[in-house]
Amino acid sequence: MVTVSAPGKCIMIGEHAVVYGEPAIIAAISKRTTVTCTKDAKVRYFDTRFDTEGNVWNVADVLSSARNTLHLWETCTSAKNFSPLFEHIKKNRYAEYRKAVVGIALLRLGVRDGVSVEIRSDVPVGSGVGSSSSLSVALTKAIALTFKKDLTPADINSIAYDLEKIIHGTPSGGDNSASCYGGLLWFKKTADGPSIQSLKEEVPYKLENFVLVYTTQPTKTTGELVQLVRNAPEPAKTTHIKAIGTASLRMRKALAKKDMQTVRDCMNEAQQHLASLGVSTPEIDHIARAVRDMAGAAKLCGAGGGGIMLCYHHEKQKLVSALKKLGYDPFETDLGVEGVRVENA
Repeated sequence: MVTVSAPGKCIMIGEHAVVYGEPAIIAAISKRTTVTCTKDAKVRYFDTRFDTEGNVWNVADVLSSARNTLHLWETCTSAKNFSPLFEHIKKNRYAEYRKAVVGIALLRLGVRDGVSVEIRSDVPVGSGVGSSSSLSVALTKAIALTFKKDLTPADINSIAYDLEKIIHGTPSGGDNSASCYGGLLWFKKTADGPSIQSLKEEVPYKLENFVLVYTTQPTKTTGELVQLVRNAPEPAKTTHIKAIGTASLRMRKALAKKDMQTVRDCMNEAQQHLASLGVSTPEIDHIARAVRDMAGAAKLCGAGGGGIMLCYHHEKQKLVSALKKLGYDPFETDLGVEGVRVENA
């Protein structure tokens, strides 16, 4: 039996813009997904968050489903429309997604045997804090260790990225990188692949006085929200994307200097541009205004459309009290935690 865990993530700044080559700052958070794997004659998938009985399939069926889903992804990529893929993976309460991610991991690892997978997680689902990326990373490493495949962190990250594509279409790769490597990352998508740089030397101190608050359940997936931005009219879209990228650069310099006032300003600026791109909600806008009015910062975290917000105030308890008065239940989490790790092998 092998047990592996990987953290969720929090995007401090740069969401959506990162898809277009702008930089982002991403922090691993202390909420984690844990995957336990054992060898099996079949493929068994049990997620304690949703299942009472789980799923059981023949290995050949899982591998075939993975190949078909990969082909569908390629077709959607050519058409620049991932709606058919998203409809496919949602079938039978996301059973097609489950089969695909296990099957793709097995294919990439060169494994043709069955495996039993059990998932536990305290990473909120559909909230913009990397529930799928933490699962993709932990699942990949757990299956690899189960079949004694010696992979580098880069190998794990590469396979996890393939799993993320199935549910997100064209993900930036930032979420799985944070879940894999941990810490605070400077992430940029380039023509040669993701550029990932640890900021531990620049920002060696603990990030304090931040809280996360859940707003509402998103009605669209991350992939659908990325498609929404893709369809936004020009030239306004490019203007907002570039402005978010500039704010990310300013935040990196500010973090290195412990200039939290500028960090605050960058967060608020990014939120305004994300709202203009159409991925905010009335609830997010309301919280952002309230926190700004008390000299704090608040922005959506992840794809938007609901989910989690990242909030900052130099007096954290004052911030927590204000959010509770608004009717929300904020939670504290460490930023910059350890990446994927083996809990038991």
